[in-house]
Formats: sequence, C-alpha cells, structure tokens
Amino acid sequence: MNCSKGRRTALMIAGLGLIAWVTQVQASDIQDLVKNPQNFLGQEVEMKASCIKGGRAGDVLGYECTTKDGVYLNADDITPEEAKAKLEDDCADGKCEATLSFVPHSYTTSGVIEPDKDVVVFNSETAKINF
Repeated sequence: MNCSKGRRTALMIAGLGLIAWVTQVQASDIQDLVKNPQNFLGQEVEMKASCIKGGRAGDVLGYECTTKDGVYLNADDITPEEAKAKLEDDCADGKCEATLSFVPHSYTTSGVIEPDKDVVVFNSETAKINF
C-alpha cells in the first residue's frame, strides 16, 4: 500500500481518536459510579479499594473489593498473581488499599450490605490490582 505522508498522518490521527474513545473511565468522582452505574458497564474503571478473598461475610466466590465510599466490586479473579499472594498474606484483614482496574459486566444495588444506605455492587470477571 502506497500512502502519501498526509494520508498516513490523517489515518494516524483517526486511529488516535478511536483509541481515546475506548480508553478507561476515571472514577475520580466516586459518586458518579453510585448515581449512574449503567454508564460504566463495559468501560474500564479505575478506583482505590480494599479487597478480601471470599468477601467480608465469606459469601463471595472470588474477591470482594470496597471503596471507602461504599462502592463494591465482586471480581471472579485478581491479577497479577503477586497481588493474590499479598492479599492472602499481608491484607487478609482487608485493610490494604490498592488501585484496581476492572471492566464491569453487570451491577446490582443493595440496601442490606450497609445499613441505611443503598450501595452499588459491580461484577467483573477480573480486576487488576496495583499496590
């Protein structure tokens, strides 16, 4: 394929525009996650949270992660492997806060998890943790 320099530049700019469109959603305003959870489905979300294998009540098959503001994530798996080891060895009490990235495929709301408060629980296959 023989492209002129201008055409290659235009294609590159168009490609960058597409990349910008699919990049992660920053959850800097955690309340937006609570008010409009449907807007984050299928989008990469990044937030600070504490995670516990099995959840605080032991009723989660994978990992339960919670923000200080009461946004929950139930993730089937955690990556990388070093993060799993750290969660099990050093953070079993759920006190280690980390940055996690995930793509929620569904969510629910609950008024039972925290008394007198409706919380959003996102569900994701995996979450990447960075301590």
